[in-house]
Amino acid sequence: MVTVADYKGLESAWCPGCGNFGILNAVKQALVGLGLEPHQVLMVSGIGQAGKLPHYLKCNTFNSLHGRPVPPAIGAKCANPELTVIAVSGDGDAYGEGGNHFIHAVRRNHDITYLVHNNQVYGLTKGQASPTSDIGFVTKTTLHGAPQPVSPLALGIVSGAGFVARGFAGDVEFLTDIIKEAITHKGFSLVDILQPCVSFNRQNTYEWYR
Repeated sequence: MVTVADYKGLESAWCPGCGNFGILNAVKQALVGLGLEPHQVLMVSGIGQAGKLPHYLKCNTFNSLHGRPVPPAIGAKCANPELTVIAVSGDGDAYGEGGNHFIHAVRRNHDITYLVHNNQVYGLTKGQASPTSDIGFVTKTTLHGAPQPVSPLALGIVSGAGFVARGFAGDVEFLTDIIKEAITHKGFSLVDILQPCVSFNRQNTYEWYR
């Protein structure tokens, strides 16, 4: 029987308190809850703090280019339909650089799960505004405040996604259930995860989300 320990990968380099820890725990618990063995799972990521998640899981992994995890994830699923394929991105990776891939993957309804760590900021490059930053959010790239953000859930729905959900990194139990449902859904599934960045987004904190 598979256990959470079977998915233990490298030690993480995330900041203490990072919301990514909650997401990592939820992913492990979801995979174990579905009875999936590490060899049955492929995690594909882009670049960013979210892109490090596959390094911390013991399963098949592929680290792609910035904004480009969806195309190789689709390719892997087409080559091996029995494989459980999960793409992982941050909000900039998914809705900025990778926005075009996201829309067309939804439209074509490829059978992959897309987990987006939405911390509303570019964390790896130290605090620039992202496509989901709140209106007026001041950063070194938005000195006069960020403009209107994209709405990931609405974008997924109007593009035709059959499964669209939002979770919170601070509620691992609920997030685990969402991820399990997303993986078992036949077709493209989007899970947008509100994820506090404790270093570069002091506005959208755990307390703020709760």
